[in-house]
Amino acid sequence: MPSIYRLISIVMQGIHKAQVQLGWEVAVLGLGSIGNLAGQVARAAGSTHVHGFDPVGWRRDLALQSGFDAVSDSTEIGTLTDRFQAVIEATGVAEVVPSSFHLAARLGHVVLLASTRGETESVNFYRDVHKKGLTIFGAHDAIRPQTEDHLGFTTEQIDDLTALRLVASGRVQAKPIISDVVSYQDATSAYQRLTRRDEALMMIVLQWK
Repeated sequence: MPSIYRLISIVMQGIHKAQVQLGWEVAVLGLGSIGNLAGQVARAAGSTHVHGFDPVGWRRDLALQSGFDAVSDSTEIGTLTDRFQAVIEATGVAEVVPSSFHLAARLGHVVLLASTRGETESVNFYRDVHKKGLTIFGAHDAIRPQTEDHLGFTTEQIDDLTALRLVASGRVQAKPIISDVVSYQDATSAYQRLTRRDEALMMIVLQWK
């Protein structure tokens, strides 16, 4: 299995912070590779309903193939406010963060899993955060424990091993998000294909042998 297990490991520390429990409904904003894997790991952690949001149709279809319970266009977020016990923001776009607050239920957990950059002025903190009692987690991979587990947050080594076991057992599926496999000699053209965004590509794996 290519190093996709490292992406799963990165996702896992965000799901740990979300404290997903059996029966929770989880929303995932952004269904790229990180968002897709986050939804899968949330289900493995006990969520009984994972709902993905993305403006791109083929990414929504891929999420359903990967085990999501439901998907919606991002324009439909307003119809599902105050519903989800945990919300995973996986777009990395600052302007999307307020939507995470809207989707979260009272006392819900919001995890900023993508490396959110930029600023937004469209947050009403009293209405969207304080009155709902939300807990907001930053989940950058760099802040995970380095040598031993701490308060439910696990080290990279433990999460890497767990990620491999999740893939081996089939509880997390890597195959649906691998769009193509090419020789390392075609790396330049592979990156060009990804950046052009004119194909339905999630991930391209470089084969070294």
